[in-house]
Amino acid sequence: MGNLRLSVAVGDYDRMRPLIDGVVRIDAVDPQFLLLEPEEIFFRAFRHAEFDICELSLSSYCIQLADGSSPYLGVPVFPSRAFRHGSIYVRTDRGIADPRDLKGKRIGVPEYQLTANVWVRAILEDEAGVRPADVTWVRGGYEDAQRIEKLALRLPADVRVEDAPAGKTISALLADGGIDALIGPRAPACYRAGHPKVARLFADPRAAALDWFERTRMFPIMHLLGVRRSLIEAHPWLPTSLFKAFAAAKAIAIARLED
Repeated sequence: MGNLRLSVAVGDYDRMRPLIDGVVRIDAVDPQFLLLEPEEIFFRAFRHAEFDICELSLSSYCIQLADGSSPYLGVPVFPSRAFRHGSIYVRTDRGIADPRDLKGKRIGVPEYQLTANVWVRAILEDEAGVRPADVTWVRGGYEDAQRIEKLALRLPADVRVEDAPAGKTISALLADGGIDALIGPRAPACYRAGHPKVARLFADPRAAALDWFERTRMFPIMHLLGVRRSLIEAHPWLPTSLFKAFAAAKAIAIARLED
């Protein structure tokens, strides 16, 4: 009986490269790697469960797991962890000098339930007292107006989420002044283009993140590794084999950083 031939969809990161190059092997598995952008992996995984093993959005996974609809089970392998103090972009002409000034504002998000946005909302509430119900959330794609939520949401009645106007992106709304701020894992095009009235909320997001980490000792998880539930039921050894291999690949990637 040969190795399991399984599809593995992940981002093309340095910590994946030893697996992709064959330097690290997964016990009893013949992996077929698909190197894709996270947004594509997540949509295809959460909407259609297309992959045997894949990188998953932590927040989307938790939503599906909680309602009993997840075709995947998580393995404690975290392909992406990131501090998110640099993920808040604001109009400089709206009187937003610190996080508390976001109360009452209209804030754009590419998807309400994105992991980066979940972490930012937690930070805003814990650190500045800005609750999700204190702002109006405007949902839309960064640069593609057709982007939609991957999962259906059941939000508290006091949380206001509205869709961006037809044909409008949240980057364009921030540039035009249609929203006061934007939160998301990537910089919007208007910021990257040097828009004169768009800036990060935290002028030094690295310093803000370091201060937060020193007080909380939290290094936020963005993505985890998911394995098709039916595969784990049929092959209970598979999660441990994956954990060992991904941990070994990460150790090699860290060692290479010193070269």
